[in-house]
Amino acid sequence: MRSIQAKAARDEAVARYRQTVLTAFADVENNLAAEHLLAGQYGQVMAALEAARKQLKIADNRYNSGLVTYLEVATAQNAALSTERAGSRLRGQQLVAAVALIKSLGGGWQAATNTIPAREK
Repeated sequence: MRSIQAKAARDEAVARYRQTVLTAFADVENNLAAEHLLAGQYGQVMAALEAARKQLKIADNRYNSGLVTYLEVATAQNAALSTERAGSRLRGQQLVAAVALIKSLGGGWQAATNTIPAREK
């Protein structure tokens, strides 16, 4: 009877361990995928921001030349600022994903210690 209970307890422990390992692998894979996806989106938003800034410069030059009203400049500014906000949001999400990845890997970090030797007296 004891042998059956011991075997059942061992089987249960093995099953819990396997589940823990599978969950850990899934967390790492999910966080890697999230970081990769966010990095791609961030790159696209930065390219869009560059284009929006060029458009703003063009609109500003056209306004200064008297070719268009200030509405075109304001519209270009709005587009550039919206894109910049999206970039900031994505960068924040990317940093959160990096921290989650480090956490899922079981790692951490320690505050930098002062590596400059103290002055001898």
